[in-house]
Formats: sequence, C-alpha cells, structure tokens
Amino acid sequence: MKIFVVFGSASDDSISQPLVDSLKPVCSDVEFQVISAHRNIDQLHDKIKNWQGDAIVAGAGLAAALPGVVAALTPLPVFGVPVNSQFGGLDSLASIAQMPPGVPVLTCGPDKTSAIVDFLDQWKSAKPTSYVHFVVPEGVKAEEIIEKSRIAAADKGLTVTSSNAPDEAALNIYLVAEAEDIRPDAFGIHVPFFKKEDAANAKNYLTVLDWASRGGIWVGANNTRNAIHAAARLYEQRKSEGERNAA
Repeated sequence: MKIFVVFGSASDDSISQPLVDSLKPVCSDVEFQVISAHRNIDQLHDKIKNWQGDAIVAGAGLAAALPGVVAALTPLPVFGVPVNSQFGGLDSLASIAQMPPGVPVLTCGPDKTSAIVDFLDQWKSAKPTSYVHFVVPEGVKAEEIIEKSRIAAADKGLTVTSSNAPDEAALNIYLVAEAEDIRPDAFGIHVPFFKKEDAANAKNYLTVLDWASRGGIWVGANNTRNAIHAAARLYEQRKSEGERNAA
C-alpha cells in the first residue's frame, strides 16, 4: 500500500513524524512532504494531481484547509489529521470534518493518528465491497438522511442497508447519538448524529470533539452523504488495485 502524508507546517513535526513512523510497518511505501495549502497552493496542486497511490493523509491546525483542498484535487481516499494548535483542536476538527457533501475527508480526533493507522491496516486486508450498512442506535429516527444516502449511493454503484447491528459483510457506517455508540476499534466510519435543532447549537460541536477524541474515523455532523462518498472512494481504489494486480 502506497500512502502520501502531507502536513501544512514543519512545526507539526511532533505529530507528523510519529505518524509516518507508525505507517511504515503497515504500508509498503510512505512518502512525506510539508506543503501549505495557504502558502504553497500551486505546489500542492501539482503534487496531488500527479501523485499515484492508494490514499493521502493530510494534517493541519488552526483553519486546517489542507485536507479539504487535497480531497477536492483527488478521487483517492483522504484522511485528515486535526492538529491541536488551539482550543483543544476544535477549530481544526471542524475545518476538516465539516466538508460539503461530495468532498469527503475521513478524520480522526485531534492528534489521534493511531485511528488512521488502524483503519488503513484493516482496509489493506479487507475485501473491496460495494455494500454499505448504516448502524442506527435504538430509538434514533434517521430514515430521512439514510434515504438521501441511498440516492447518493446509487449514483456511486453502492448498495445501502440499515439496522441496529453491524454487518460483517459491509463497510459499516455508525450513527453516533451518544458516546456509547462509538466503536473505536471497528473498521467503519462514524457520523455524529443530531436533531436539527441541536445541530443549530454551536456548543454541541464540543460533543463532537469529545466523541472524535475517543477514537475511530469520522465525517461531519449528520453528513451521511459524505460517509457514502468516502465509502465509494475506498471501494473504487481497492477495486482498481485488484484490476491492476490481475492484469
């Protein structure tokens, strides 16, 4: 597995270097560069457009535009690392996770890079699947957003099901309404789930920060469509890899 790691600043070395060291036993080829989305946008554009591999890990703090810009430039799976520069990493987490539908970034909690390493390790050995399964907590009404996700999935050639329990044959997407809904060691994607009125309260993003800090891989609040788009990127990359190996 070939991975490109890019961070926005050399000052993040205390996060980026241990991440690269942790990835090397998991991935056969790990490349690392420092390229800022704000100061070196042309260099970043050229690098991402011309780089070929399996996935990209992008880390940044503060405004943390880098992972989102990378995701807009490539069809590959993109993993974001929110660097805890200020406010416990809340600003970085929101900048990375709250991407518009169609431009997915899979993120960990601030500096919780082990979640990305674990996910990539599991992804490497998992069978490519076009089957996506929503794990919905008991009592949570999520029919409307799951139906929207089915439409997005159909456009990507994915099949969507849902129940209260994980499906071992699928890539599971966990809706998280309470801390006990988090599966930090599971191979899957977490989606913070709030009622509409609760999502309008900015203070509730502190809850998202707390949840993401417990482990696992995440997308933005209520953004099941980006979970689907991320699943599609994961599937397409593994499928393409299999086709190349069979040729």
